[in-house]
Amino acid sequence: MEFGLTNTQQMIQSQIRDYVIEHVLGENLEWDDVDFPHDVYNDLIEMGVLGLHLPEEAGGEDFDPVTAGIVYEELGRGDVGLAMLALSENLATKIVWEYGDETHQDVVKRISSGDDHICFALTEPGQGSDAQNLDTTAEPTGNGFVLSGEKTAITGATLADYCLLIARETGSTDDIRGYLVPLDTDGIEVQPYDGAGCEVSGWGQIFLDDVELPASARIGDENAFKMAMRTFDQSRAWIALYTLGAAQQSLDETATYLTEREAMGNPLASYQGPQFEHAEWQTRVDAARLKAYETLWKAGQGEPHTKDAAMTKWYAPEVAVDTVRACLVLHGHYGYSDDFGIGKRLQDVLGQQIADGTPHVQKLIVARETFGREYLSYNR
Repeated sequence: MEFGLTNTQQMIQSQIRDYVIEHVLGENLEWDDVDFPHDVYNDLIEMGVLGLHLPEEAGGEDFDPVTAGIVYEELGRGDVGLAMLALSENLATKIVWEYGDETHQDVVKRISSGDDHICFALTEPGQGSDAQNLDTTAEPTGNGFVLSGEKTAITGATLADYCLLIARETGSTDDIRGYLVPLDTDGIEVQPYDGAGCEVSGWGQIFLDDVELPASARIGDENAFKMAMRTFDQSRAWIALYTLGAAQQSLDETATYLTEREAMGNPLASYQGPQFEHAEWQTRVDAARLKAYETLWKAGQGEPHTKDAAMTKWYAPEVAVDTVRACLVLHGHYGYSDDFGIGKRLQDVLGQQIADGTPHVQKLIVARETFGREYLSYNR
């Protein structure tokens, strides 16, 4: 088995890491939706982060899943919300490009170049884990559709020009469809959705009140929930990696702090307690990282990886949360202050235990893939 990165992957890793260290770390403590770091995000777009999964003809990088994972991990070192926003846009454009027509693909090209932005609206207020039980409807008319409903906790909603919106098309048997919706359309209202972290992610709610769309807004003829689920088997590993990026940065900063901070005449790093705790969390982070990259390697090889994705999605964010919390404590009162930014990082990674499916849902998927659907407690 080969565990090393190629020369190209090492170059990409170094490029993103150097930029993050210089322009993101520390600076992000003042960022939020109002004071969004447009200059930084535009720099990242220039570096290709909104085209990781798109072909060159779309202005993309066409990275394999592992190489894309390297980018997300390094972005997570700097700011989880920034990584979360980039991933959300990339998932939406990937689906629109693969299943849309030429007009839809023209929109994707503008997004990959940074001229426009997009969000991916699936989650609804009453259906989080039960994501395909949708209340938002698309009613066919003579020349298009009328959309009504509400989407909530949507990454990038307050920053987007377009939305890839998943709704239930009335009067159809295989009825869940995707629609490319300009967010300035009459009948649409976007509001911020406050959370405990990831202040730059553009988290928001989208309200649709009899929104009229042309027939051309619909993305393909396939069930859009199935389209989304195919992306989740990779996105769950990418989420795992950007949380582990945050955890690794915390460990690196803590190692430096323990060598510089003295207690009772000696550096904290010379005491067995901090040594062992740091060693334990570094081991867990390394193990979780390997599982995430194994998942992405299988995806790149075309091998089944649904079970692996669910494993890494519940495990890695939990490891990241516990690691960052431990690093905060090892910093003493400085960790709890705003001086080092570890408290913000802890808030950011907490939310990633929920994104793309809670730990409970991931464990159900592992059980389903292990024992079979007949042993599930629900009939799906």
